[in-house]
Amino acid sequence: MRLRDKVALITGAGSGIGRETARLFASEGAKVVVTGRSAERGDAVAEAIRAAGGEAHFVRCDLSSEDSIQELAAKSAAQYGRITSVIMAGAATATHTGERSASILDLDSAVLEESIATNIRGLLWLFKHVLPHLVEAARPAEAKTTSIVTIGTSGTRNGAPGMPAYFSTKAPIETMTRSVATEFGGRGVRVNCISSGLIETESEMGAMTPEFREMVLGLNALPYFGNPEDIAAACVFLTSREAKYITGATLCVNGGAAF
Repeated sequence: MRLRDKVALITGAGSGIGRETARLFASEGAKVVVTGRSAERGDAVAEAIRAAGGEAHFVRCDLSSEDSIQELAAKSAAQYGRITSVIMAGAATATHTGERSASILDLDSAVLEESIATNIRGLLWLFKHVLPHLVEAARPAEAKTTSIVTIGTSGTRNGAPGMPAYFSTKAPIETMTRSVATEFGGRGVRVNCISSGLIETESEMGAMTPEFREMVLGLNALPYFGNPEDIAAACVFLTSREAKYITGATLCVNGGAAF
């Protein structure tokens, strides 16, 4: 119950890393606002958390729209009276062989625009609209902080073929994290980033060729891929009191791929 006093807003919580993070936060005692584009998937995640004895509520949000993000922040704060924690797991993604994946020579303007709108502009709008709630909930003089965790990717260091839009729009996340951490630390908000390696989610593994899988695994110091629980556990740590003196940091959870 390390998060029993937390109200956590988790984007991208309809599947993969976001879904597992929502489940783990609830099991650690947090009240969870599940959000994503799909009401069907998001409602299912919230219902599963409630069935397991946790507290969760779904709010639909399109991270490419500032209006939708502003509404998300307001509804989340109204649902549980405050917001203390935000996990920014939602993103416009691309996989090696999926529809959105292409060589730079075949880059599609619609894919690029969606990646920019969600992964860059959307993240900045999310910071803008949740930070006032986090500042209000923080008690910095007592070292009782609120927290944001962003999810980056180690692929921005190592690169990979066929994913220029995704990696180019995920790379600024660490800079955003440090910038906001510097500005809001004095107001009691900690902001950290997790640099994720390749994680065995349904979307990633389902679209990956055996050859690409072997190539990526060869970059790891550890001889296996991570799973969503690995990222979720790191999010719990960075949100908990155990990390109360950590801000502006990037934690690599990637099997050693970014040494």
